[in-house]
Amino acid sequence: MEFKIEKNCGYRLAEKAVDELSVDFLQVDSVFMPVNKVNYKVEEVRIGSNSIKDRLIIQIWTNGSISPQEAISQGATVLTNLFCSLRNLDFKSADNYRSKEDKKISQVLIEELQLSVRAYNCLKRAQIHSIADLLDYSQEELLEIKNFGQKSAEEVIYALQKKLGISLPKEKSD
Repeated sequence: MEFKIEKNCGYRLAEKAVDELSVDFLQVDSVFMPVNKVNYKVEEVRIGSNSIKDRLIIQIWTNGSISPQEAISQGATVLTNLFCSLRNLDFKSADNYRSKEDKKISQVLIEELQLSVRAYNCLKRAQIHSIADLLDYSQEELLEIKNFGQKSAEEVIYALQKKLGISLPKEKSD
């Protein structure tokens, strides 16, 4: 009987590590996790007469392949490496992102809202062809459009909210 033992980290399914060379080889899922359980507690510690600091107490249980000290050290190394990639990020303003999204949304035609024929025709007669045009109106102003009733207004408001996540203001803005 032969055994193949590897050192790695995490969990790997047997299908992911198929050894094509060995036909008579029984593969099993691999668990490369030496840490069985971790517990932590934060408690306040008084240092001197005025200063209070936090103390972190970590308990680590392993399967014996590494010591708890090695586990915390390796974990800290992995975490440090993960955060190192965040050092040189190129941050972009959320306002720029939002304005690009707003431009995309405002270019959407009202046909995309899949309104009833009555609501669609009323909006077209009022020269409302895109979402940008529609956003110039409040809920109150929609009701002022000729032949555009409460039911049509509710349909438009619902479609805007459901499809695009947009809400029209209830009243006219001065």
